[in-house]
Amino acid sequence: MTIRFRVLARKGIVAPICLLAVVGVAGLLTWLKIDARSEPASASAARDQSAAIRALPEVHSVPAAPETPRPRPARGSLLGQFEVPALNMSWAVLEGTDDPTLDRSIGHIEGTAGIGEAGNIGIAGHRNTHFRKLEWIRRGDEIVLTSKDGTFRYRVNHVKLYKPTDVDVLDAAHGPAVTLVTCFPFEYVGSAPLRLIVRAVALEERLTRQVAPRTGRGLTARY
Repeated sequence: MTIRFRVLARKGIVAPICLLAVVGVAGLLTWLKIDARSEPASASAARDQSAAIRALPEVHSVPAAPETPRPRPARGSLLGQFEVPALNMSWAVLEGTDDPTLDRSIGHIEGTAGIGEAGNIGIAGHRNTHFRKLEWIRRGDEIVLTSKDGTFRYRVNHVKLYKPTDVDVLDAAHGPAVTLVTCFPFEYVGSAPLRLIVRAVALEERLTRQVAPRTGRGLTARY
């Protein structure tokens, strides 16, 4: 025992210091035991949480199903009804523009949009029969197309003469619209040199189905 310790002992200070040291050590051991017990619980909770996260179902975005084009209707088959109320015109719309079809009624130009589809619907007719009244059609007149998909209304905004080689009038970019094609002049004898083009734009906003590519006879055919 050192001289300083003997002095503290004579003064009665050693006992309290030893007591504080013992209490401190006991408290430290108690804290270590508590922490040792809580550590596995914390680790276990973390493992449980990780397992729960791994068990959650994986979420994927569902891509929209691609819209498939409609099958091409048979040539000469009935597609719908065509009307121009202002001219009291009403004809069945058939598929195709071959001579037997156009002898029966007006025909849908193959490769253009179908009735009720977005795009540019091409319809042709002979100038001396079914489309004879187009000579008197005017801007603002209404064209009505009806099919199994519903009734679709269009407003005439373009009436002009074109050469037979001007096939761009049937481009899908003009749609949603319906484009009527017939030969001109109406009283011309023989193969007419021009084409009368009547275009009407859609009044509804629901014409959003797939646009058909433009192929077919175009304007070079005789109507």
